[in-house]
Amino acid sequence: MTIRGTWLCSLMLLGSLGCAGLRPPPEEPALAVAPEVLRADLHVHVTMRAALGPLFQGEPGDGVLAGSHAERFVNQVDAAALRRAGVRLILATVWPPPATRPGRSALGEALHQLTELEAFTRRNPDFVLAHGAAEARRKLADGQLVLIPAIEGGEGIQRVEDVDLLYAAGARSITLVHFVDNPLADAADDQFGAVVGGLANGRDGGLTPLGVDAVRRMIQLGILIDVAHASDRTIEEVLAIAGPAGAPLLYSHTGAGWAATRCLSTPLAQRIAEGGGLIGIGLFRSPFQEVPLSERWEGFQPGTCDDDVAHWLHYARQAGPEAVMLGSDFSSAILRARPGGACAQGLRHTGDLPTLFSALEAHGLSRDTLDNSGERLLRLLEAVERRADPSVLSSARNLPIPRDDLFLDRGEHSSGQ
Repeated sequence: MTIRGTWLCSLMLLGSLGCAGLRPPPEEPALAVAPEVLRADLHVHVTMRAALGPLFQGEPGDGVLAGSHAERFVNQVDAAALRRAGVRLILATVWPPPATRPGRSALGEALHQLTELEAFTRRNPDFVLAHGAAEARRKLADGQLVLIPAIEGGEGIQRVEDVDLLYAAGARSITLVHFVDNPLADAADDQFGAVVGGLANGRDGGLTPLGVDAVRRMIQLGILIDVAHASDRTIEEVLAIAGPAGAPLLYSHTGAGWAATRCLSTPLAQRIAEGGGLIGIGLFRSPFQEVPLSERWEGFQPGTCDDDVAHWLHYARQAGPEAVMLGSDFSSAILRARPGGACAQGLRHTGDLPTLFSALEAHGLSRDTLDNSGERLLRLLEAVERRADPSVLSSARNLPIPRDDLFLDRGEHSSGQ
């Protein structure tokens, strides 16, 4: 099957549940956190409407918020709710959809989605962009809710110079692969289960020669490399390059290795943590395999946020609690925890995060570990930035950004970040 065909099948599968009617955000209890609390989320789609268009309803700030865990194509992100949860630093992930728009390449789509993220912050003053750790620290000190631009999927990278363009356009983290293999690397197999996933599975390999060069260029630019969705061999080969270079990695959103092949194995989680990297726990409900009995507790309710707590605890035990934090994947079209267990309302949107954090604390994670995840992300960004090559950075920063878009004059361009 072609990549485009696989993408379309995937969207049809995800869209089969549809979405319920829209409603304004519900009133949430005032759950105060101390001003010094700085939590992070490693994977949030704040501009999914820009990617999916009419298939997706709402965006932060427009008064539309999912009212139940089943509303998968409705905005799930609210600035006030994030503040109540203490989440003020976010890797804002743009998803370049398949190149089905005439006149726009995969690279053009990625650049377009980064532009959409900039436009979102201009019309929504609750959020600000930061393009490095120092800028993020300054804006956080001013009390702002900070977004670091990230891209999910390197399909647009057809040559190593394309990494420079994405950096110039603002990207500070790049997920090498998504649901299918691309010019950079092999993606994890069976990401939609054995039946549908079999249609998407490609080569059994790791990094391509271009992928090797792209990883090295990302390190030279101080781009945080995200190995979520990658095959084990891909992750091993990225570690073999990044480790000697002193560049820690990110696995932005996952569930425990028992859940599905797309999830991060325990040995690789340990290696990422040992290298100073971070692992984000995605708030999704696996339709393929339940949490093993050995990982449950008395009163455990499968399909609720108890699953997410179990996944978090698993990685905290295996890789260390400081290496694990939230990677919610909010505002993506995935299954979420239904009501019950530790979360009476389920995990509908960011307003339910305080309940999740309380459940994690009740199961033994320290408040300090939960509350300082933002600082740990800042330190990770700083560690990656220290590996950058000043000459490569200087060249990339001065690049003009091409606008590969059917609806814009092909002669238009914008200056780099």
